[in-house]
Amino acid sequence: MPGEAEEMGVASSGRLRRAGIGLWVLALAAVCVMVSLDPVRRSVTPVFHLAAERWWARRPLYSDPRGFHYLPQFALLFAPFHVLPVPFGDLFWRILSVVPVVAGASALSRQASPDGRQGADRLLGLALLLSIWPCLGAIRNGQTNLAFAGLLVLAASLLASERWTAAAAVLVLLVAIKPLGIVVVLLAPWGYPRLLGPLAAGLAVLAALPFLFAPPAYVLSQYRDAAAHLAGWSGTTETRFADLAAMLRRFGLPLSAGAATIARAGFALVTLGLWLTAARRRAEPARALTLALLAAVYLLLFNPMTEKNTYAIVAPALGIAAAWAFAAGRRAAGAVFAAALVSIGVFPEAFHRLVPDLGLWWDPLALCVVAVVLAVEIAAVPAASRPSRPVRVNAGG
Repeated sequence: MPGEAEEMGVASSGRLRRAGIGLWVLALAAVCVMVSLDPVRRSVTPVFHLAAERWWARRPLYSDPRGFHYLPQFALLFAPFHVLPVPFGDLFWRILSVVPVVAGASALSRQASPDGRQGADRLLGLALLLSIWPCLGAIRNGQTNLAFAGLLVLAASLLASERWTAAAAVLVLLVAIKPLGIVVVLLAPWGYPRLLGPLAAGLAVLAALPFLFAPPAYVLSQYRDAAAHLAGWSGTTETRFADLAAMLRRFGLPLSAGAATIARAGFALVTLGLWLTAARRRAEPARALTLALLAAVYLLLFNPMTEKNTYAIVAPALGIAAAWAFAAGRRAAGAVFAAALVSIGVFPEAFHRLVPDLGLWWDPLALCVVAVVLAVEIAAVPAASRPSRPVRVNAGG
């Protein structure tokens, strides 16, 4: 019976959505228990606490060359968590890092399936089930990568709905949370020129913000230290990172510092070209989701400080892309995206004893495959046949 089939489809979609959200809640709850028992074990938040403490004491934020890799504004942003009693600040930080992931994924899922809640539920549930695996480490250690990932998909949903001021605010927050956000900020206006004004105003506010909380001489000194610190790390040749250079080094093709710089510049132009093509050919929200994916892929492969846990940045956007590809009948692309997510999240831990450095080269390798599929899909959509609004998702079995 059609009515019964529809009811079964609604129930199935609802179960999938609850399973996806439930898995994230379960992981977050487990981490909260572990943090409550030992707030500093396997956690980077002590670095954030120290930065906040140094800010209010007017001490240098970057005196430890291996510690604080953020803009001075992040010390201000983390201050409310720093003043809370231990371990509540760290718990709230992790909870608030997960919120934009679910909120952004939910918004994009609704936009990608405007024909009904059950289609959106199926997209959201599958996206969350796939995307959690690369994020488990970031939830555990409290890195900014998870908040960045959530804000990235939230920004995409705001861009898709043409909410320019709100989108600009989220993009500015990306930069404040992690300097790598500048990649998204530089790409976005090429496809969304109306974003330029609000974005410029937001960045100006971000630059001026520290002056409201500290003497100008101290703020300027921290800006100088931040520039020197981040520039110094941009040319790092340490072998503990998981960028494209690490993968090439594993296969006997090491890049010199000069060659790595040329590669970053060249692929920055390739990324911009792909984004310009996608911005012309794709409708929303595919256009905004493509921006998030291209930016995440570029900064993960070409940031010399990409760690294994940094791959959480691409996970929510890639999870949505995988779920949407399956729903649209693009099963090969969906399978590649899903396999990349699961393997990046599972393989390095599962095979650590056999291949200790697996995550350092497998993660960028998997993302390279994703990049190729993404580029092929962008090029394969003719401008004349640019899709209308998103596909209808079949809620049936």
